[in-house]
Amino acid sequence: MTTKATNRKSKPRAKARGTAPAKAPAKARLEARIDADLDQLITEAAEKQGVSKTAFVSDAARDAALKVIARAEVTLMAAEVFDQMMATLDTADDSPELEDLAAIPRRITK
Repeated sequence: MTTKATNRKSKPRAKARGTAPAKAPAKARLEARIDADLDQLITEAAEKQGVSKTAFVSDAARDAALKVIARAEVTLMAAEVFDQMMATLDTADDSPELEDLAAIPRRITK
């Protein structure tokens, strides 16, 4: 029996057993009802940036969401207010209740 060599490219082989090929991240769908004026505004802006309406809206929504989250996680205040707050942390308040609690003998000892 003779074998004939062919000049075709071999298919890429799967990774070693036990490893799954990488999957693309799942896509979610978002639908919104908007008026014609807003649709035209989004279309025009997307065209000016050279991106699709989907990309434009996705980027705008991501930017807005990140700003909201950042604002929720950070407290902004004037420098004078911050300095005043920090100064009050260095001065102990009168707290008779805490003094009473601290005077109670401990039930757990080492």
